[in-house]
Amino acid sequence: MDTGKIFERLLRLAISKDIIVKFAPLSISDGRLKGNRLAIRQDLGINDINYNLAHEIAHAYLHYDKGDTIHSSQHNEYEEQANRAAGMLLELIKQLA
Repeated sequence: MDTGKIFERLLRLAISKDIIVKFAPLSISDGRLKGNRLAIRQDLGINDINYNLAHEIAHAYLHYDKGDTIHSSQHNEYEEQANRAAGMLLELIKQLA
């Protein structure tokens, strides 16, 4: 179980990309990235927080130049890419922890 080290490393990665991370009472999704602002649903457990933070950071790196990815015809492809990148990022961080 994560004691916060994975979250801490993800947060440092987000900050290094000038992303502001906040917890919010989101109702539609577990995470949301808009510009340099990233929101994570406030009532998630640590594993879901880590996954969603990694997922949204992946969007920041992969899709920063794609505009509105939510309403894009390629939305499903963007989500799959972010899912794969999040999984890879979490696996790497776990190995370093």
